[in-house]
Amino acid sequence: MLHISLFNFFYYWTVSIINAFLPLLFRYKGMSPAEIGVVLAVGPIVAIFSQPLWGVISDKKRTIKKVIVLLLITTFIVSFGVFFSPSMSFLIVFMMIFHFFMSPIQPLLDSLSTKFAKDNGVSYGSIRVWGSIGFATASLILGIIIGKVGIQYLWIIYSLIIFCVLLISLKLTDSEANRKPLTLKGFQKAFSNSRLLGVLIAVLFIAIPHRMNDGLLGIYLQSLGASEGKIGLAWTFSALSEAPVVAIMYVLMRKIPLLALISMAGCFYTLRWFLYSILTDPLMIIMSQAMHSVTFAIFMVATLQYIAQIIPEEMLATGQTAYYATFSGLASIIGSSLGGYFMQYYGGNFIYKMGAVSALVGTSIFFILFLQDMKRQKQNMFDQKV
Repeated sequence: MLHISLFNFFYYWTVSIINAFLPLLFRYKGMSPAEIGVVLAVGPIVAIFSQPLWGVISDKKRTIKKVIVLLLITTFIVSFGVFFSPSMSFLIVFMMIFHFFMSPIQPLLDSLSTKFAKDNGVSYGSIRVWGSIGFATASLILGIIIGKVGIQYLWIIYSLIIFCVLLISLKLTDSEANRKPLTLKGFQKAFSNSRLLGVLIAVLFIAIPHRMNDGLLGIYLQSLGASEGKIGLAWTFSALSEAPVVAIMYVLMRKIPLLALISMAGCFYTLRWFLYSILTDPLMIIMSQAMHSVTFAIFMVATLQYIAQIIPEEMLATGQTAYYATFSGLASIIGSSLGGYFMQYYGGNFIYKMGAVSALVGTSIFFILFLQDMKRQKQNMFDQKV
């Protein structure tokens, strides 16, 4: 368990660099928020196709470890093109290649961690929590380091960390991928479910401002006068707040209807983005990042559980893939590109106001689905009595 926990811990250091600090490097190089938004939108477009592709390759080769090692090596090589691209056109190309190899690592790592947990009688959460701790630790420490040495040396920090991750990956216990295949027939059956379609539409509205925040928070805080250290602290707050809520979600889901939980998370999302739009003190926004616990942590776990309830077991992989494609793919494309454009021309507070509106729309859809579920349950109870 030591090696896979260490891998989760240090792999999320690289995720911290890409999510929290890479946009700051682009800003340092003189790119506008609109240009940064376009560049950040490239990754999710590629991920929609590359994640299933590498999952299939892993299944065919009957190995997860070797695929992860290959992806890490390739990502390391391609990263130099990202850090040293001479123009935006070159940067877009290298970002596409970079994410083609990087984006599948996380779902493959989740599969490896799940299989390891099952085989060794431990909980998946006890392994995955080290990823959250790693992200939080990295955001804090790297923010301080970058503040002292300069964002222009981010490539050196990234290279050292991913080299350590690669060494740890060689010690991992391999496992065959154990996922049900995604098929065209499976997609057709899944998307004939009106409730699933309603959920995905609602997820999109809530996820757009979430993914926009992931890409542009650092730039927004920087515009308010925050240092790299404080920007790293913002991500530390969000990552640390997530773990305890995920740990108690099993209890919450037994006591509260899933759609009620999701709607509650949506209300907190709406409040969170509204606060970001009116707060001018970066420290207050940084502290507000702790609302990640009652927004994303609740939303992700409860939504995935609800999808598992409303579709047949044989289509579970399809439903989960559709969720991630919506939340991490389509929402990231829209949130990054439009968020960057509106930030440049209307300011950071404007995009968070729009984010609050978007989250409110998604929350309203989930609340309607909740009322429909309550009505359906009452009708079923009535039919049983009759």
